[in-house]
Amino acid sequence: MSWQEIQLSSFLTLKRGYDLPSSQREDGEVPVVSSSGITGHHNVAKAKGPGVVTGRCGTLGELFYVQEDYWPLNTALYVKDFKGNDPRFSAYFLKNIL
Repeated sequence: MSWQEIQLSSFLTLKRGYDLPSSQREDGEVPVVSSSGITGHHNVAKAKGPGVVTGRCGTLGELFYVQEDYWPLNTALYVKDFKGNDPRFSAYFLKNIL
């Protein structure tokens, strides 16, 4: 099997982010990451850092690496499970295949 034949799901798991309208955000240090990058902050995280986030549409292929715990917005996909792979390598890998 060549590297071109490896399914993405065997390398990592992507998941859709979570709704969080601006009106419901509370002051905090947790980055809120959308399909266009960090778009604000909140007081609760939905995902553990480090993390990798990309857009679900429009900005698919634009990747954001987040070191700390964060809130991935519903406009984005985030890596829920790196399946033992290094998060930074995973970001590099995704950037080069999307």
